[in-house]
Amino acid sequence: MKLKPRLFVPFLVICVLFAPRLRAQDNPPNDPDLKKMMEEAEDMQKEANELNKKNPPPPDAKKKLAEMAAQAKAEEARQEQEEKRENEKLQAVLKKQLEAPGPLAFPDWTPATPQFTAKGSPAKKIVDDEVRIIQTGTSTLTPNELLDAWKASVADKPLNNFSNNIRSNGSVTTRLFVSTRSGSEEKVTLEASREAGGKITLVKIYTALPKPNIDSE
Repeated sequence: MKLKPRLFVPFLVICVLFAPRLRAQDNPPNDPDLKKMMEEAEDMQKEANELNKKNPPPPDAKKKLAEMAAQAKAEEARQEQEEKRENEKLQAVLKKQLEAPGPLAFPDWTPATPQFTAKGSPAKKIVDDEVRIIQTGTSTLTPNELLDAWKASVADKPLNNFSNNIRSNGSVTTRLFVSTRSGSEEKVTLEASREAGGKITLVKIYTALPKPNIDSE
Protein backbone atom coordinates (compact mmCIF):
# COMPACT_ATOMS: atom_id res chain seq x y z
CA MET A 1 0.00 0.00 0.00
CA LYS A 2 1.41 3.40 -0.99
CA LEU A 3 1.20 6.20 1.51
CA LYS A 4 0.55 9.82 0.63
CA PRO A 5 3.36 12.29 1.43
CA ARG A 6 1.15 14.30 3.81
CA LEU A 7 0.70 11.23 6.01
CA PHE A 8 4.41 11.15 6.67
CA VAL A 9 4.65 14.72 7.90
CA PRO A 10 3.92 13.99 11.60
CA PHE A 11 5.95 10.82 11.47
CA LEU A 12 8.98 12.52 9.94
CA VAL A 13 8.89 15.12 12.70
CA ILE A 14 9.07 12.35 15.27
CA CYS A 15 11.87 10.57 13.41
CA VAL A 16 13.94 13.72 12.96
CA LEU A 17 13.62 14.82 16.56
CA PHE A 18 13.69 11.63 18.53
CA ALA A 19 15.59 9.02 16.53
CA PRO A 20 18.99 10.52 17.55
CA ARG A 21 17.90 10.53 21.19
CA LEU A 22 16.81 6.91 20.99
CA ARG A 23 20.20 5.96 19.59
CA ALA A 24 21.88 7.83 22.44
CA GLN A 25 20.23 5.71 25.12
CA ASP A 26 22.53 3.45 27.15
CA ASN A 27 22.92 0.03 25.51
CA PRO A 28 19.90 0.28 23.13
CA PRO A 29 20.58 -3.25 21.66
CA ASN A 30 19.79 -4.67 25.10
CA ASP A 31 16.21 -3.39 24.88
CA PRO A 32 14.39 -5.47 22.23
CA ASP A 33 11.36 -3.16 22.17
CA LEU A 34 13.53 -0.07 21.64
CA LYS A 35 15.59 -1.85 18.98
CA LYS A 36 12.46 -2.95 17.13
CA MET A 37 10.99 0.55 17.31
CA MET A 38 14.20 2.07 15.92
CA GLU A 39 14.28 -0.45 13.07
CA GLU A 40 10.65 0.23 12.18
CA ALA A 41 11.24 3.97 12.30
CA GLU A 42 14.25 3.68 9.99
CA ASP A 43 12.32 1.48 7.52
CA MET A 44 9.38 3.87 7.43
CA GLN A 45 11.70 6.83 7.05
CA LYS A 46 13.38 5.17 4.05
CA GLU A 47 9.97 4.47 2.51
CA ALA A 48 8.96 8.08 3.06
CA ASN A 49 12.16 9.33 1.43
CA GLU A 50 11.59 7.11 -1.62
CA LEU A 51 8.00 8.27 -1.90
CA ASN A 52 9.01 11.90 -1.65
CA LYS A 53 11.51 11.41 -4.49
CA LYS A 54 8.72 10.16 -6.73
CA ASN A 55 6.12 12.63 -5.48
CA PRO A 56 7.85 15.73 -4.08
CA PRO A 57 5.62 17.47 -1.52
CA PRO A 58 4.36 20.92 -2.46
CA PRO A 59 6.02 23.98 -0.88
CA ASP A 60 3.23 24.38 1.65
CA ALA A 61 3.82 20.82 2.90
CA LYS A 62 7.52 21.56 3.45
CA LYS A 63 6.56 24.72 5.30
CA LYS A 64 4.12 22.77 7.46
CA LEU A 65 6.80 20.20 8.22
CA ALA A 66 9.21 22.92 9.29
CA GLU A 67 6.57 24.50 11.51
CA MET A 68 5.73 21.19 13.16
CA ALA A 69 9.41 20.45 13.71
CA ALA A 70 9.87 23.85 15.34
CA GLN A 71 6.84 23.31 17.56
CA ALA A 72 8.07 19.88 18.60
CA LYS A 73 11.51 21.27 19.48
CA ALA A 74 9.91 24.07 21.48
CA GLU A 75 7.77 21.59 23.40
CA GLU A 76 10.80 19.39 24.08
CA ALA A 77 12.72 22.39 25.40
CA ARG A 78 9.76 23.38 27.59
CA GLN A 79 9.54 19.91 29.08
CA GLU A 80 13.27 19.83 29.77
CA GLN A 81 13.05 23.15 31.60
CA GLU A 82 10.07 21.91 33.61
CA GLU A 83 11.92 18.76 34.61
CA LYS A 84 14.94 20.83 35.57
CA ARG A 85 12.84 23.12 37.79
CA GLU A 86 11.14 20.14 39.47
CA ASN A 87 14.48 18.48 40.13
CA GLU A 88 15.92 21.69 41.58
CA LYS A 89 12.90 21.99 43.91
CA LEU A 90 13.29 18.36 44.96
CA GLN A 91 17.00 18.69 45.66
CA ALA A 92 16.40 21.85 47.72
CA VAL A 93 13.76 20.09 49.84
CA LEU A 94 15.94 17.02 50.31
CA LYS A 95 18.90 19.18 51.32
CA LYS A 96 16.71 20.90 53.92
CA GLN A 97 15.59 17.50 55.24
CA LEU A 98 19.18 16.28 55.28
CA GLU A 99 20.37 19.23 57.37
CA ALA A 100 17.42 19.22 59.78
CA PRO A 101 18.38 18.27 63.35
CA GLY A 102 16.91 15.24 65.01
CA PRO A 103 17.72 11.72 66.17
CA LEU A 104 18.94 9.20 63.61
CA ALA A 105 17.05 6.06 64.50
CA PHE A 106 15.73 2.98 62.76
CA PRO A 107 12.19 1.67 63.39
CA ASP A 108 11.81 -0.19 66.69
CA TRP A 109 11.13 -3.46 64.88
CA THR A 110 14.44 -3.43 62.96
CA PRO A 111 16.07 -6.87 63.42
CA ALA A 112 19.36 -7.16 65.27
CA THR A 113 22.32 -8.07 63.06
CA PRO A 114 24.37 -10.98 64.49
CA GLN A 115 28.10 -10.51 65.01
CA PHE A 116 27.85 -6.99 63.63
CA THR A 117 30.54 -4.37 64.21
CA ALA A 118 29.31 -0.89 63.38
CA LYS A 119 31.52 1.53 61.50
CA GLY A 120 30.75 4.82 63.19
CA SER A 121 27.26 6.09 63.90
CA PRO A 122 24.24 6.18 61.58
CA ALA A 123 24.35 9.03 59.09
CA LYS A 124 21.92 10.73 56.73
CA LYS A 125 22.57 10.82 53.00
CA ILE A 126 20.64 11.83 49.90
CA VAL A 127 20.20 8.84 47.58
CA ASP A 128 18.23 9.35 44.36
CA ASP A 129 14.97 11.07 45.41
CA GLU A 130 15.05 10.42 49.16
CA VAL A 131 17.05 10.98 52.35
CA ARG A 132 18.24 7.78 53.97
CA ILE A 133 19.54 6.92 57.42
CA ILE A 134 22.45 4.57 56.80
CA GLN A 135 24.48 2.38 59.14
CA THR A 136 27.50 0.54 57.78
CA GLY A 137 29.73 -2.07 59.37
CA THR A 138 30.99 -5.63 59.09
CA SER A 139 30.07 -9.13 60.24
CA THR A 140 31.87 -12.45 60.36
CA LEU A 141 28.70 -14.22 59.21
CA THR A 142 28.15 -14.81 55.50
CA PRO A 143 25.58 -12.75 53.58
CA ASN A 144 23.16 -15.69 53.49
CA GLU A 145 23.54 -16.31 57.22
CA LEU A 146 22.69 -12.68 57.92
CA LEU A 147 19.75 -12.94 55.54
CA ASP A 148 18.43 -16.01 57.35
CA ALA A 149 18.88 -14.33 60.76
CA TRP A 150 16.85 -11.31 59.70
CA LYS A 151 14.12 -13.45 58.15
CA ALA A 152 13.83 -15.51 61.34
CA SER A 153 13.60 -12.32 63.39
CA VAL A 154 10.59 -10.96 61.46
CA ALA A 155 8.85 -14.28 60.74
CA ASP A 156 6.29 -13.89 63.55
CA LYS A 157 5.74 -10.15 63.11
CA PRO A 158 3.23 -8.29 60.91
CA LEU A 159 5.93 -7.36 58.43
CA ASN A 160 6.45 -8.02 54.75
CA ASN A 161 9.83 -9.11 53.47
CA PHE A 162 11.42 -10.18 50.22
CA SER A 163 15.03 -10.69 49.19
CA ASN A 164 17.34 -11.12 46.23
CA ASN A 165 20.79 -12.60 45.75
CA ILE A 166 23.48 -11.60 43.30
CA ARG A 167 26.47 -13.83 42.59
CA SER A 168 29.39 -12.89 40.38
CA ASN A 169 32.75 -14.65 40.11
CA GLY A 170 32.39 -16.06 43.61
CA SER A 171 31.32 -12.83 45.29
CA VAL A 172 27.88 -12.69 46.90
CA THR A 173 25.51 -9.79 47.61
CA THR A 174 22.18 -10.27 49.34
CA ARG A 175 19.45 -7.74 50.02
CA LEU A 176 16.46 -8.12 52.30
CA PHE A 177 13.67 -5.56 52.24
CA VAL A 178 11.42 -5.49 55.31
CA SER A 179 8.36 -3.22 55.55
CA THR A 180 5.25 -2.67 57.63
CA ARG A 181 1.88 -3.94 56.40
CA SER A 182 -0.39 -1.18 57.63
CA GLY A 183 -0.38 2.48 58.50
CA SER A 184 2.33 4.74 57.12
CA GLU A 185 4.80 2.39 55.50
CA GLU A 186 8.20 1.99 57.08
CA LYS A 187 10.90 0.03 55.31
CA VAL A 188 14.34 -1.15 56.34
CA THR A 189 16.85 -2.75 53.97
CA LEU A 190 19.73 -5.06 54.82
CA GLU A 191 22.50 -5.25 52.22
CA ALA A 192 25.34 -7.71 52.81
CA SER A 193 28.21 -8.54 50.45
CA ARG A 194 31.35 -10.64 50.59
CA GLU A 195 34.13 -11.03 48.04
CA ALA A 196 35.13 -14.46 46.77
CA GLY A 197 37.30 -16.16 49.40
CA GLY A 198 36.69 -13.35 51.90
CA LYS A 199 36.19 -13.83 55.63
CA ILE A 200 34.39 -10.57 56.37
CA THR A 201 30.98 -9.44 55.15
CA LEU A 202 30.36 -5.76 54.44
CA VAL A 203 27.00 -4.71 55.83
CA LYS A 204 24.77 -1.73 55.06
CA ILE A 205 21.45 -1.14 56.81
CA TYR A 206 19.28 1.76 55.72
CA THR A 207 15.83 3.27 55.95
CA ALA A 208 14.33 6.24 54.12
CA LEU A 209 12.87 9.28 55.84
CA PRO A 210 9.29 10.21 54.90
CA LYS A 211 9.28 12.01 51.56
CA PRO A 212 8.63 15.73 52.01
CA ASN A 213 5.86 17.53 50.12
CA ILE A 214 7.62 19.57 47.48
CA ASP A 215 4.62 21.79 46.73
CA SER A 216 4.30 22.86 50.37
CA GLU A 217 7.85 24.18 50.53
